[in-house]
Amino acid sequence: MGFFSKSKDYHNLLEEILDEKTFSSIAKSLCLSLVYKLEIAYKDYAKIKVDCVAKDVFFESIFSVIKKYCEHIKIVEPESHQANLLIQNKVQALTNSKERSILAYPTEIAMLEAICDIEPKYFFIEKNFPNRNILQKILVKGYKQNTMEILKNFNGWSWDIDIHEKMDYIAHMIYQNLMMIMGEPFLYDWRTDRKLKKNYFSDLKTFMKNVTENEDYNIALGKVLSSLAKGETGRNELIELQKCFLKFIKQKIERIDFREEIIKILYQLRLYQNLNFEDGKLIKDCDELKKQWDAIFKLVITKACKLGILKIISMDIETNFEIFRCIFDTRMIDLEQIKIYLEIENETIYLKVYDKEVFEKQETIHWTGNKKDIVIRKKKMTTIFI
Repeated sequence: MGFFSKSKDYHNLLEEILDEKTFSSIAKSLCLSLVYKLEIAYKDYAKIKVDCVAKDVFFESIFSVIKKYCEHIKIVEPESHQANLLIQNKVQALTNSKERSILAYPTEIAMLEAICDIEPKYFFIEKNFPNRNILQKILVKGYKQNTMEILKNFNGWSWDIDIHEKMDYIAHMIYQNLMMIMGEPFLYDWRTDRKLKKNYFSDLKTFMKNVTENEDYNIALGKVLSSLAKGETGRNELIELQKCFLKFIKQKIERIDFREEIIKILYQLRLYQNLNFEDGKLIKDCDELKKQWDAIFKLVITKACKLGILKIISMDIETNFEIFRCIFDTRMIDLEQIKIYLEIENETIYLKVYDKEVFEKQETIHWTGNKKDIVIRKKKMTTIFI
């Protein structure tokens, strides 16, 4: 596309595109405001998500859609007569790809939703794959929900998740699984490949089989798709899918030994535990996955301590894990800036967590261990990353 051959001033680059459009001044201002907010949020978004496309690629994709696939943008006020179509469809924006038109509320989120919707996207899957159309729809929904996160969950100061937000949590979960397995650049290539010469799903299956030495994840995914084809929610098949996914993550952790890879998986696991699993419930709250999840988190914490990435807090593995579990259950952006303050009284550990010098939260842990096992200094601010 080549938008960034001259400059990386996203505002000016977008203005050049908008100068060629006949959008209203309100629509043009909204597009510019959207890019401004995306640029502010992107740094934190990339830090939390870890595996996302490069910033230039992200914005180039947005600009390309506006340039090539948007000819008409109509902005309507929420209480106006013109907003009836949006109200009837329970959406913030409607698009017509044939007319290359957008009807949207005057908000940045509505505009981003419209751009994601009108953008051509096609995850190629071979015709003989069972329930192929369902998987394609899941990937498209997952992509849109993942992209919308940058405005819904990030505001340039904090990261937050609305667990009560209405969403297709099955599509979201499957897409996030694939992001952790293959990375967002892989999904970007899959979504934007127009030549259709590469079988991306086959590459996914081969990669999973090489790591896990079995087809369990692919079989479980097939069961979820089959349930959806029958109009069922497939919750038990989704639990099975996540168990297979967590087995993959465990085997992945066992193979990694470098600092950058350990820190990356810590960010990924922190994000994963805060994904919506079903209405009003996060992965970390799912009883069927708790035992397996705790074992995986304990594995990565123990490995990080042994490799000198994290400071050992307690020589007792269970205590060490429990403290770190509380520490990493946080919405702080930069995990490497975490500091803690520890006090012990009788059978209670009082843990305070700080974002640099700013108090974040306090946790109380019931404990019957030996005080001599605690190897960091108590009643002193301590950085946990080495």
